[in-house]
Amino acid sequence: MKPKLLFCNVDVDTDLASVRSARQRQSCLDARFYFLPCGGPEDRILLDAAAPEPYRSYLSGLGLGLPGACSEGEGLPGYAAFPWGWSRSAIDRFRRHGADLRHPPLEAVRAVNNRRFCHEAARGHGLGIEGSVLCASAAQARAHIRASRTFPLVLKPEHGNAGIGLVIVGSPGEADAVDRIYSRPGSSAVIEPWVDRSADLSSRMELDRSGRVVALTHHRALVNRAGVYFGNLLLPEDPVLARCRHRMEEGATIVARGLHAAGYFGPAGLDWVVHTIDGTERCALVDVNARQPMSLLAYSLRDRLAPGRACLLLFAPRRRHPALTDYASWHRRLEKYAFDPGRGTGILLFTPLSYTAGGTRYRPLRHGFFIAADTGEELGDYGRHLRNAFKTD
Repeated sequence: MKPKLLFCNVDVDTDLASVRSARQRQSCLDARFYFLPCGGPEDRILLDAAAPEPYRSYLSGLGLGLPGACSEGEGLPGYAAFPWGWSRSAIDRFRRHGADLRHPPLEAVRAVNNRRFCHEAARGHGLGIEGSVLCASAAQARAHIRASRTFPLVLKPEHGNAGIGLVIVGSPGEADAVDRIYSRPGSSAVIEPWVDRSADLSSRMELDRSGRVVALTHHRALVNRAGVYFGNLLLPEDPVLARCRHRMEEGATIVARGLHAAGYFGPAGLDWVVHTIDGTERCALVDVNARQPMSLLAYSLRDRLAPGRACLLLFAPRRRHPALTDYASWHRRLEKYAFDPGRGTGILLFTPLSYTAGGTRYRPLRHGFFIAADTGEELGDYGRHLRNAFKTD
């Protein structure tokens, strides 16, 4: 297998949306480090930033062989390009380093990496939330909202991910909220009835050029009430997944056919919500992302450090952990709860505490944690300790 040139360009989603706030720009820069613990010493990584040496020392000390940083202008023929998602800027970047490019047509990526594709695939096979509609104009969206008898409604812009750009409409009088989505020519949006979710699930799959699904896994996603993603939960035994697995696998097969028909191949993530209608549990497809899903980090860390264990990938705002300022305090406050490579259990911090980019020092907006335990109950114990350990100085 060829060594990889890794590039965690999560800005591919905001590039498609043609909008990016200052906070989103820093989030994209923070994410450059996400692929670091996913590669091995034979790989290289494009970072566009530099973290202090203790960050690499900390990860290496846990038994993670890390990819070396790729310098600007460095030639790496024979390395396979491995981006978060395909875009023109990513392709140009890989070409500058001579990496091996095997990617779907960019028009295919844009055709499927959006909520229109998900809505149409779901509607055609009864996979989505009942009552969802695609509105191709602001006028159409306003008319739908004013005629609706069910609220709240969720407005989802055609491009975006992880809750980016979602608008909640609570009544017909809030119909003008659509202007926040239809601010660009050609904009469209999906409008869904709000459902009370009992669980969020995700599927991670890989398609080859022939459209064959060569890898498929399912897991829990962690999503807040505003629809914003903040983690993944991997359990050896999960009763909710067991009940929904057949529908999720059928849905993945249907989506794979649509992706292949559009000319796409490569990684994809499918997001599902579990809810109840008239006493019946339903599992509905709500998003398709034609790129690497965030669960790649969870699976990579589990496979490398804690195979077979219950695992949690968790993102938390930095403000919730004000006392997390250095690795000495990390070990001192966590003590036995810190990740132990010998046990294969504990809490690991996979994001840097700070980094420098373009001459500016940044502190990541969110910390990224990975927790491994022998059981789901023990995961809960680790999580509670983490929440309390760094609250105050």
